Amino acid sequence: MDEVDGLADGEPPSQSPTPPIRIRLYDDQEHTGRLHHRWQGSTGSWFYRVSVTLWASTQLGARDVPEPADVEFDAPQTHVRPIDGVSYQGVPLTRHRDAIIRARTGRRLPDAPPQHEAAPADATKWGVERERYAYDATGPRRTRVHTEDCPIHKGPFDLTTAQALQAITQPAAAVCTMCSADKKVAQLRQHPTPGTPSEPQAPERSPAAGPAGNGTSSPGRRERP
Repeated sequence: MDEVDGLADGEPPSQSPTPPIRIRLYDDQEHTGRLHHRWQGSTGSWFYRVSVTLWASTQLGARDVPEPADVEFDAPQTHVRPIDGVSYQGVPLTRHRDAIIRARTGRRLPDAPPQHEAAPADATKWGVERERYAYDATGPRRTRVHTEDCPIHKGPFDLTTAQALQAITQPAAAVCTMCSADKKVAQLRQHPTPGTPSEPQAPERSPAAGPAGNGTSSPGRRERP
């Protein structure tokens, strides 16, 4: 039989090389560490499993003594760089299955979902305070509209500007002056934005409604054809 090269009896397997490599940390400090493994994630990004030697304390008998200790972590490809004259052959390398499929088929990652547009800087949230209402009261319940920065009303502030302007038109409604809601309402009415309701208007009278005084025609009066 032909002899096959392999490990002799009792010979330990050779370890993968861990060549030195330069590592840049998040605060731009650079250290020389060791490269243990290169791997590619599912999105195609490469990471380097590296280690740096730091100080650690250990207890030797009754004494605490310092000793070097290796700390391993994964660094992105953008934060490592090779050292001139150092060979990195033989360092283990693995790739994610999805990254390999995309590389072979030319497929791309799906686009990220669209970000929700941020609300405009001057967007104001409003709240309605409903005053206590007696059980035998006959009139409309008094309400007061506040802005979200009001010092006397604790919310909730779940109304938009359009809803707040609509609430102000209700019977017995008032606007708070402590949070300058009245001034904001006046500005909105002077310079309305699209979608903002304007002042309520009186309903149009039909031609058959008669004079504007009582809304009815005079008794005994016949309409002309």
